[in-house]
Amino acid sequence: MRKKYCELSSDHEIKHELHDMGIDVFAPESKSEEYIAEAFEEFSHFVLHEEKNACIDILEKCLHRCTGSVGELQGGSDEYSIYRASFPTDDGEYDNIESRKTDNAALQLLNFYNEQKGRSNKFALTIEKIKRYMLGMCDRRSRERCCETYTSLGNEMFIMQFGGPTDGQVRHIDNMVPNVQICLYMSSRCPSTVVYAMDDGDGLPVTDGTSLIDFWERQNKSVPEVVKDVLLTHGDRKLDSKWYTKYFAWSWDTINLQLECFGKLYQPVAYQLGLETEPGTTLLAGGNEIHAGPPTAESRMFAFAIGIPEDDSVYSHQEDNNISHGDENNDGEVQYSPVLLHIDFCCLLFSIIDHEYKCNSSEESIVEGKHFLANVLIELIRDYPMKEYLLQIDEARVGIRTWLEKTLTIIENEQSTDSLVDEAVQSDVILYSPDVIKRRSKKK
Repeated sequence: MRKKYCELSSDHEIKHELHDMGIDVFAPESKSEEYIAEAFEEFSHFVLHEEKNACIDILEKCLHRCTGSVGELQGGSDEYSIYRASFPTDDGEYDNIESRKTDNAALQLLNFYNEQKGRSNKFALTIEKIKRYMLGMCDRRSRERCCETYTSLGNEMFIMQFGGPTDGQVRHIDNMVPNVQICLYMSSRCPSTVVYAMDDGDGLPVTDGTSLIDFWERQNKSVPEVVKDVLLTHGDRKLDSKWYTKYFAWSWDTINLQLECFGKLYQPVAYQLGLETEPGTTLLAGGNEIHAGPPTAESRMFAFAIGIPEDDSVYSHQEDNNISHGDENNDGEVQYSPVLLHIDFCCLLFSIIDHEYKCNSSEESIVEGKHFLANVLIELIRDYPMKEYLLQIDEARVGIRTWLEKTLTIIENEQSTDSLVDEAVQSDVILYSPDVIKRRSKKK
């Protein structure tokens, strides 16, 4: 069962709190917005109920043909999958109502709906109309907040769940800055994304190595000196500068930049914020807020995208804040939950400690540092134990997958985890990246 946290008592309070967090929830206002919202409702009802089996068949065929347009998201169940149907990236494929020859599942669903409902070209529901609606909501956000203008969209998709119940997702952060996350709800009584307000514990939020140490100490944890030293002296070092940290460089860049984006995941939840929405309601979340797909009792459908600011504002923002652009589009595809973040964090620190501290530190201090990190990992797993973590870890990382599966079973059976901590600390394969493990095996 999905863990629940404290909630606010009214929608007004929830929306006010969300607004203060930089998150807007807009309902359709104009006649044209209300008109297309009715089309969203009809389309979602068609997909989820009227032609449910035929639509699932479209999705399953695309999924098994590996066309890339369909995938499954975490948060579903063995009985009720959550499908993702990406919009085509080729603008020339959009909205060709006459053409029925497409491998893209999102277009197939729209074509099927328009055909069955007798919607001609002028009245057809199209990807272009959906995108225009989303950008219109971005414009409203820009006007009301006097903030940057979002001129294009990326990573657009339909997200569909046929039936329920499901427990929802574990809380996580998507790498979004400087983009905005857009959720356009299409089905009736659609539960919104759950957003989490975090408890700072009368201190600063976790945004770098220094604030992470401070956070742990405010929790009355005794942070070992070797862990402190790594965080204070290596936080801004490029991870691609050393072979034993390079594995994570594609997404981390530096430890401090990663904590700036994802560090809040270490903090406890103060309360959760979620709404029941109607078709056309759009949630726009700026920044890297902690959120999750909600638990559901019935079918649900919405469209997702990221809003991208004008190019000049994107790059000036990144340069001013020393944010590395690299090859990553910050489209939300890189995401972390607390457990998965700390697993990678442990792999980094274990390797740094092994290669840079063993010569000048006692064996006792090395083991103490690793024990501390492994115990934090056990605490995070206990807070939200779920087997879906195993699906989100690369299959090449056999050691951590096997250990994590064992840990989840032991926690479920309410047994002691002390031996698991010792195993993780002593192992050469559990809390290390695949390239480090491979090099070690060659030396042996």
